[in-house]
Amino acid sequence: MALKRKQLGRAGGQPTVLLVEPRAEDLERTRAQLAEAGFRVVPLTRFDAAAPLFEVIRPDAVVLAAQPPDFAAVATVLRLRQLSRGTVPLLYLVDPNDPEAWRHCVEKGQCVDVVPRMGSGAELGLKLHAQLRLRDSVLRAAEGADTGTALVLHDPLTGLYNKPFLLALIGMEARRAERYGGAFSVAACSLPGLRVFRKQYGKAMADRMLVYTAVVLGQTLRESDVVARVSQEEFAMLLPGTAAEALPALLSRIAARFELARFQVDGKALRTSLCLGAVSFPDVIGAPTQLLGGAIQEMRRARGASAGGRQEPFAGVRDEEGGLEQIAVTLSS
Repeated sequence: MALKRKQLGRAGGQPTVLLVEPRAEDLERTRAQLAEAGFRVVPLTRFDAAAPLFEVIRPDAVVLAAQPPDFAAVATVLRLRQLSRGTVPLLYLVDPNDPEAWRHCVEKGQCVDVVPRMGSGAELGLKLHAQLRLRDSVLRAAEGADTGTALVLHDPLTGLYNKPFLLALIGMEARRAERYGGAFSVAACSLPGLRVFRKQYGKAMADRMLVYTAVVLGQTLRESDVVARVSQEEFAMLLPGTAAEALPALLSRIAARFELARFQVDGKALRTSLCLGAVSFPDVIGAPTQLLGGAIQEMRRARGASAGGRQEPFAGVRDEEGGLEQIAVTLSS
C-alpha cells in the first residue's frame, strides 16, 4: 500500500514532537526549548507508553532521553521504527558528560542521531528542523512528484529499504560521525548467478531467492544495521559503529551464514553464496553515493575474482535423502 506524505500544520503550522523524558525537571525544560523552537510538544515520562501514544498522535518527530543503566530509549526506537516504517525522524537526547550513554547510542542506537543536552537547546531545535526537511526531501524524491509515481520508501518485493532512503541514512550517519567521531561501514552484496538462475527456473523462483536473501541478511546482521535493496540483484548495508578492522570478521560471518543456508528448488536444497565488498568511514570519505558506490565496486571486484577462480555461487543441490549431486546448470557470473 502506498504511503502518503504526512501533512504538517495540525496546530497552526507547528510540527508535533513526542518528547519522552523520565526526569520531570528535564522534561519541562526540554519541552519549553522545543516550544520556543516552533514545535508543538507532547511530553511523556514513560518509555512503555511511547508506542501506544505514538499510534494515537502520529507525531512528526520523536525525541527520547537516552540514559543508563537500561537505555530504554534504544528499545523504544526499535518499536517506533516498526510503527512508522522509518518515515518519522528520531533523536536521542544525551548528557554530553556521560561517555557511557554516548558510546551506547553510537554503537547500539539503531543508527539514530544524538543531540547533547545543552543549556539553550538551540542545537536540538535546529537538528529537528533539519531532520524534517531531510525527511520531506526524501519523501518527495521517492514520491516522484514530477512523474506522478507512488511514494515508496521500501522495496516492494523484499520489504527492505530502497536506495534513496539508504542514501539518506548514510548521509545522516556520516554527519553524526564527522561531528561526534567514530566509524561506520557500508557493505554491498549480490548473488552472482542470479541471472542464470532466473533463466533456468523462472522469474517467480528468482524473486523468491531475492526475498530469501533479504530474510537471511536480516537474521544475520545486528538490530542497529540497516539493509536495503539497491538494484535488481544487489543489496547494501549500513553498519554503524563498524570500523575497517572489524569488517573481515563481519563479512565472513555473513558469508558463512549463506553457506549454511539452503534454498528449496524443485524439492531439493540449493546451497547459496554471496559476493561481498565494503568500505569504511573515515578511511574512505565522500558523499553517500560515493560511499555506496565504493562498496559496490569492492563487491564487484570480489565477484570478478571469484569468477576467475571458478568459485560457483550456487555450489550444488542436496536432495531430501541427503545425497549431494551436481546441479544441472553451471551458475556462474
